[in-house]
Amino acid sequence: MSDDLRPALTDAPTSLYLVRHGETEYNRRGVMQGGGIDSTLNATGREQARALAHRFAPVDVDALYASTLRRAIQTADILAAEHESLSCTRLQDLREMDWGVFEGEPPSPERDASVDALKSAWRNGDYDRAPEEGESIRDVQGRVRRALRHILAQEEGGAALVVTHGRYLRVLLATLLDEYGLEHMSQFGHSNTCVNHVVFDEGQTRAERLNCTAHLAGNGASAAS
Repeated sequence: MSDDLRPALTDAPTSLYLVRHGETEYNRRGVMQGGGIDSTLNATGREQARALAHRFAPVDVDALYASTLRRAIQTADILAAEHESLSCTRLQDLREMDWGVFEGEPPSPERDASVDALKSAWRNGDYDRAPEEGESIRDVQGRVRRALRHILAQEEGGAALVVTHGRYLRVLLATLLDEYGLEHMSQFGHSNTCVNHVVFDEGQTRAERLNCTAHLAGNGASAAS
């Protein structure tokens, strides 16, 4: 990870809680959903977001950020309801990857084979490979870096909750965590409303938890558990 994505040394660590939005009908049906699909949460997604809000209710959060897509905004709004003093900052750079011609496509052998070929190219290091009319992984990583620089500059020494999207989270975590890198981004799970907790402390970056959905088990888990 480059130094411009590390907060300055402070007396207190900086925490980022990086979460995915709740479920949409596109998620449920397996339809490709990217930056050009502005879908809303379904009933399950709203329940997931309420469970996530309950998880974060006792947690001190200094700031809330969300993608400008409605599924992320709706999730963030439900989270904000548990923190009356918290307003949501919407960032265009937190939007999901643009999947181009694949967006809105339901599962099919042809679509799946094309997407698999694209992912294979990424695993082989061709991060400039993009779906037709869409973004490459390098394009997404550029937005990730801009968003992170902004958030870390604003929230140094504090805790921020960030609501974004699945593929975006994979690129973000692979960018932050040196032990992974883009070649291993497929290792990151990204369940709906999953929590990824990344801490910056004494010049080091570590993941406290990844793809955690304990709140969906109905056990009242807090963000620190």
